Amino acid sequence: MTSFANIRLDEIKRDCRYYTGYKPCHRFDGCPDCPHYAPRGEQILIIKLGAMGDVLRTKAILPGLKREHPTSWIVWLTEAGSESLARDPLVDEVVTFNPAGLLQLEGRRFARLICLDKDRHAVSLAARIEADRKQGFAPTEYNTISVWNEAAMYALRLGLSDELKYRINEKSMPQIVTEACELPWIGDGYSLMLNDAMRASADKRWHEILGVQGQGKTVIGLNTGCGPVFATKGWSLDRMKDFVELMRKRSDVVLMLLGGPREREIHRELMRVAGPDAGVRIFDSGNDNPLEFFFALVAKCSAVLTADSLALHIAVALQVPVVSWFGPTCAQEIDLYGRGEKLVTDFACAPCYLKVCPKEVTCMESLSAQAVADAMDRVLAASAS
Repeated sequence: MTSFANIRLDEIKRDCRYYTGYKPCHRFDGCPDCPHYAPRGEQILIIKLGAMGDVLRTKAILPGLKREHPTSWIVWLTEAGSESLARDPLVDEVVTFNPAGLLQLEGRRFARLICLDKDRHAVSLAARIEADRKQGFAPTEYNTISVWNEAAMYALRLGLSDELKYRINEKSMPQIVTEACELPWIGDGYSLMLNDAMRASADKRWHEILGVQGQGKTVIGLNTGCGPVFATKGWSLDRMKDFVELMRKRSDVVLMLLGGPREREIHRELMRVAGPDAGVRIFDSGNDNPLEFFFALVAKCSAVLTADSLALHIAVALQVPVVSWFGPTCAQEIDLYGRGEKLVTDFACAPCYLKVCPKEVTCMESLSAQAVADAMDRVLAASAS
């Protein structure tokens, strides 16, 4: 065995995926002779900064990349707050988009760079980083958006034509980004890594709230929010109240309210509607849960009811059956992978992607509580069969 006291720089396996340079890898105390040496292979950089739901479903490209580059070292650059969404057994390194993170990319040359963000700072960065092959979105000399490769043109055209995006396109977003990377589309899904500590905390919270009375119940997660950018895609508060009233009569179902800080007042109102006699059948999971704890809560649900939102993509990633409703956004871009049902309103003006709806009765207000409950029962029956 070669002693580390006399090892030369050229004998150190600096390209090994276990090597860091600042602490032992604890696999073998002799770098030149190590039987565990595993070269990193081609370095691949994925730039997908936001939004959070898009970061998650873009991970559908990972299986195809690994099939094409089985020994590759995949680096994912994303915004602060989305790191837990980008982490994956197929991702070797998650880098945060901040000054310290960008310094980690300096001086590196990648075999393949994939930019799936249309943000100008993302495409500008893609132009600056050295790579043998670039795919996805690129900058123009006018500080606008173009593409690196012909296969990414379809993704660009979707942003240029409402007719193509709203009426003609039948491809899901995972398929669109996979094809933009010149990978074959075979229906690859995406997944989430659950933090063991957060999973244990969710189990504890679950037991504290449900106790013995909740055993054997079907737990339905009602996600009450949808983010601030397109708030019109959220179900109306009145229809959610109607749904709570329906669930109060169901002895076989436990309804769990899921939401963030923006939904705090909605949850209070829904719990007021439920009343003190609702008991264990309806409860509020809280509005200040860490993101990874939210993952663990969703994973414990029998099904999730949600708008087109981050919670939808989390449920899909965790293979939790979903009922999701669509009006202002494109249902065809969402792939439930056969584990759920999409309720699409039939308003002539939808989809619209408007931030404020000018109509007196919106498409989301027209979606009845009974329609959602019926879809929930169908999805639960299908998942049980």
